[in-house]
Amino acid sequence: MSRRAYLWGMVVVLVVAAALRLAAFGEVPPGLYHDEAFNGLDALDIFQGRLALYFPANNGREPLFIYLVAATVGLLGRSPFALRLAAFPVGLLTVAATAAMGRALFSRRVGLLAAAVLAVTLWHVHLSRVGFRAVLMPLFTVLMVWQGGLGVRTGWRRHWLAAGAVYGLSFYTYTATRFTPVALVAFGLYLILVMNHGAAEDAEKSSSNFMRLRVLCVSVVFFLSALATLVPLLAYTVAHPDIVLGRPGQVSILNPAVNGGDLWGTLRVNALRTAGMFFVRGDRIWRHNVPWRPVFDPALGAAFVAGLVVAVRRARRDVAAGFVLIWVAVMALPTLLAEDAPHFLRAVGVLPVVALLPALGLDWVMGIGAGTGSVPAGYRLGAVILVLLVGLTSTGRAYFGDYARDPMTGYWFEEGAAALAGRVNRFLGVGWDGERMEWGEPADRRVYLDPALWEKWPQVRFLVAAPDAVTVGLEGEAPASPVAVFVWPYGDWRRAWSLLPSLAGVMVEEGPLSQGDRDPHPYLTYLAFFACREGPAAPALARFAGGVELVGVSVTSPPPLPGGGGPEGAWGEGEVRVRLRWRVAAPPGGEYTVFLHYLRDGEIIAQGDAPPAGGYYPTSVWRPGDVVVDEHGVAGVGRPLPGRDALRIGLWRPETGEVLPLVNEAGEEIGDWVVVPVEPAVLSVEPGGP
Repeated sequence: MSRRAYLWGMVVVLVVAAALRLAAFGEVPPGLYHDEAFNGLDALDIFQGRLALYFPANNGREPLFIYLVAATVGLLGRSPFALRLAAFPVGLLTVAATAAMGRALFSRRVGLLAAAVLAVTLWHVHLSRVGFRAVLMPLFTVLMVWQGGLGVRTGWRRHWLAAGAVYGLSFYTYTATRFTPVALVAFGLYLILVMNHGAAEDAEKSSSNFMRLRVLCVSVVFFLSALATLVPLLAYTVAHPDIVLGRPGQVSILNPAVNGGDLWGTLRVNALRTAGMFFVRGDRIWRHNVPWRPVFDPALGAAFVAGLVVAVRRARRDVAAGFVLIWVAVMALPTLLAEDAPHFLRAVGVLPVVALLPALGLDWVMGIGAGTGSVPAGYRLGAVILVLLVGLTSTGRAYFGDYARDPMTGYWFEEGAAALAGRVNRFLGVGWDGERMEWGEPADRRVYLDPALWEKWPQVRFLVAAPDAVTVGLEGEAPASPVAVFVWPYGDWRRAWSLLPSLAGVMVEEGPLSQGDRDPHPYLTYLAFFACREGPAAPALARFAGGVELVGVSVTSPPPLPGGGGPEGAWGEGEVRVRLRWRVAAPPGGEYTVFLHYLRDGEIIAQGDAPPAGGYYPTSVWRPGDVVVDEHGVAGVGRPLPGRDALRIGLWRPETGEVLPLVNEAGEEIGDWVVVPVEPAVLSVEPGGP
């Protein structure tokens, strides 16, 4: 392959790689997982001058990626986009460096093909879009192998020094790096076998002895260079072994809690699952992968098998092929020897070296009939491009299709927790509000946050932009400023009532759903109470006995999906949302339920009877001066039809059947409900009766 063709090919590969890694960035996947959030929290500590060689929180984490996160968060603020952006340049550099590695080990064409394979492989695309520190390990792996390959080709010591330094730094990236000494020792034993085999076939053994001496020298240079960069982390490990070495024992199959008393059976099952992860069935965990999708699609899987055969055949005489096989096999051990195999984070050490195997297979295709001309070059090139296009299409459809839209993706990335932080920021008017960044000073408002939410979700601690405006706890007197109280829905949420200032507009909001890995059903993430100053008093649309007035009605239909279709998000089938505003002159006495009938041409087609404010702010605790915002969902309506539709609204007590009467200005009872036409604006109010 000519140098010009190689460079133009790399331009195309990098453009495709960047497009896959940047499309809908910050939106797919949604949410922010707590492992990512802990990286953000440590980045905030770095801003305070608390530098570290190893971060002990969340089972302990290597530091390099966290320092990158500190850079992006420092520039762009606290948001999922900023935190995850640190992974993008790492991923793109890894694709570029893979080409250099393949070129150093094999040829320009293999390097270009390996970069193309990595560019369209969903596993690496996903890692380049999320805030997991594992994305750094493939970059340091490929840089080490690239420099080592150049050292072999040129014999220059500086390449071995660079390879050793990069290798030492790789231990600051991700835990799976700890298996790399096993891979290097295995490769060293392989070299000894290859050299001995060569010596047996060589009557003059001087060249073999020279090779042994050369390997020994470069090994010493490599080792000393690696040790120089690794010494600080080694010293920390000796001083804090419980922090650095604690996590692997928790997930190892040697742990009886993991193997269930059957170590060899677990090992056998894990070995089969790990071997099959490349083209049979991959990681089931939604945070790591489109569930069960293997590393390669069928087309690239076929190329992988072909490349595996090529590498095995060449391994006795080509140390580069031997290295690829040994590295992939050994670096699959972190997932083979742990629970949940195959686990794409623990197996990340095989990247990007494993991309060389499909590349070798595609390179073999390019060489079919090349010497005889029996297969035209255009056909061979077309076949290779077709395989890569299938990989690109497969990744794009799988990742940005059902995976992006499935609620389970949001659950596994704890989207509800990120939404909670965004809602706090939106109330305060500063920081990431769930969609965009708002800069400036927070509004004169106060947020009270249930300690259960603060402790449960590190995302909240990272994303909330004005922590000084947040009180963690539900004690104290109601302040005069606007207030938001966020509570754990499964605790004593009634404590929020005492923190709501009087003479305010009160609104209750249910947060989105969450579902943990082991939760059988989704649950409500949070419950929020808002109390804000009301504007000028609106005229009453209807008055009910006891001092309750209806002062506002609005109907909202669901937004259409792009290209048409039904409702999105939490909207039910054919649902509309009806928002009522109740003004309280005097408490109504007792707990009343809203009856809400949706009429079309005078006939009831749906209804949404429910306690006001979802039952979280019942009429029994309404206070004089409150304006209660009360939202109801009414399913089965479809699109509203102005001129034909109307709402019948009233209050009653289900346990007794008592209805709160509708009254006129003189206080005379005139009916049991009010009928409000569904129009672009409420133009008239019609009293009704039995």
